[in-house]
Amino acid sequence: MDWLIGLCLAGLIAWLAYRWRLLTRGGAWAAVWVGASVFGSGGMGASLPLVGFFFTSSLLPRLLGRPHKTERRTAAQVLANGLAPALCAWGATLTHSEVFWLGYMAAIATATADTWATEFGVRFGSPVWLLTTGRRVPAGESGGVSWQGTLGGVVGASLMAVSGAPLLGSGQSLALAAGLGVAGMALDSLLGATLQARYRCALCNATVEQPICCSAPAQRVRGIRALGNNGVNGVSTALAAIAGVAAALMGS
Repeated sequence: MDWLIGLCLAGLIAWLAYRWRLLTRGGAWAAVWVGASVFGSGGMGASLPLVGFFFTSSLLPRLLGRPHKTERRTAAQVLANGLAPALCAWGATLTHSEVFWLGYMAAIATATADTWATEFGVRFGSPVWLLTTGRRVPAGESGGVSWQGTLGGVVGASLMAVSGAPLLGSGQSLALAAGLGVAGMALDSLLGATLQARYRCALCNATVEQPICCSAPAQRVRGIRALGNNGVNGVSTALAAIAGVAAALMGS
């Protein structure tokens, strides 16, 4: 019954998000799979952190006045942050083990921390430094960090961890989930500064994250071609989830 309820609720939320122009059609279908997987495995207690992440990450750019960052989220973007939590939920169902819920919350906390850090960093961050070299970079640059963005990420990870109290119970587990979220945020910035692909547009000479700029192919100047922003998010949330599961196993 939980799986049927989860499918209906996830479908309703995804439909509303599509109508509110928060998701593309593909993004909505991906959200249905992720949401149904989580609710079917852990019920409402597991779904609340996921829903909280989705709506804060979608609405925060609008609340902070970043209209150019209010495009609909695609299936790739949904899965970049939602695949690891969904797999943890499936792990909990298939193994009947509670250890996967710490990994689930660590992944959600990482995704939230990264999103909040980006939004607060772009809106309020000054100055912004490249994590690896300390060089000053524009706000929003991959791998760039500021104390304002970092503080926003820590707050986001902490709030999301607290929302997982029905799953994790003890304060120690909540603190660990928040800590892993902050660590995942730092890893995301490190990957963004080192391995994420960056391109230079031949027409406007801007350095961008996408291989297409000004409707023309851009030249890759650093990083791994296959590792874009979605890939970095996916790797960070997956590693946070693995660390969470490992910590739960060691503590059990």
